[in-house]
Amino acid sequence: MRCLTHLLLLGLLAITPLLSGCSGLHPFAKVVPPGPRAFDFATDTLAVRAAEPAGMQTQEALASLALRGHVDAAVARQFFLHAGFDPAQPPPSNERRIALVREVLGRKADAASSAERRVVIPGYANLNEFSRLQGHLLRAESWLVCPCQGRAPMVMKALGGSGAQKNAAASELAGSLGANRPVLVRLYRHHALKYDRSLLLFRAEEQDGEVRFAGYDPAAPKQPVQLSFNRASRAFALSDDAAASGPALAVEIHAR
Repeated sequence: MRCLTHLLLLGLLAITPLLSGCSGLHPFAKVVPPGPRAFDFATDTLAVRAAEPAGMQTQEALASLALRGHVDAAVARQFFLHAGFDPAQPPPSNERRIALVREVLGRKADAASSAERRVVIPGYANLNEFSRLQGHLLRAESWLVCPCQGRAPMVMKALGGSGAQKNAAASELAGSLGANRPVLVRLYRHHALKYDRSLLLFRAEEQDGEVRFAGYDPAAPKQPVQLSFNRASRAFALSDDAAASGPALAVEIHAR
C-alpha cells in the first residue's frame, strides 16, 4: 500500500505541469473574485504629482522615488477596490476627508468592497480629480496608513524559476486582469540593486505568443506603460525602457 501511495504521488507530481500548461493557471493558485468594473486609466489613477511645498521635509517627501511610486500605485488600487465618488454632493470638511481616506486605505487588499460597502467620497468625480485637488493631503495620509510604509509589502509571488513557471504565472496575471482585478507588481533587474520600479497592471492581451500588459506607473503617469512577456524567449520587456528589458528583468507580484 505504501508503494502504491508513493507511485500515485509521483504520478500526480508528473502531471501537475501539464495541468498548469492546459489551464494557463498554477493548479494551486488562489481564485480571486472579480472586480467591480474595468480599470479606467483616465479616472482611476492619481493626477500628476505637484511640486512639494517649499521647505516641506516630510517622511514621504524624503523617500526614494521608487518607494513613493510603489505607495501611489498601491493607493490607486485601494481606491479602485473600495471607494466611490459623488460629485453632486458638497465636499466634506478636512477632518471628514482624512477619515474617508484612512477608511479606504485601511481596508483589505485581497477583495473589493460591494457597492453597498464602498466608501463614498462626496464632492469629487473620481480619484484623478480628488488627487489633483487634494494631492498633498492624500499622499500624506497614504504614507501613514499604507502597509508599504518604510518598505515594499510582502511579496506574493516572484515570476522567476523555470520557463514553465514563468508562463503559468504570466497566465495567472492575465486571468486576474481579465476579471477586473488590477495587479500591483514590482520590477527589478538581477544583479542591479538600484533598478526598482512598480506598476499597477490593469489590462492584458495575448497575440503571437506574447502577453502584453498595460500598466500605470506613478513615475510616468501621463500614459500607460506596456510590459510584455514573450512565451518563446521567456523574457519581459518594457515599452519605455529597452535597456532594462530582457532575461534579467524580473517581476514580483505584490497584490492581485
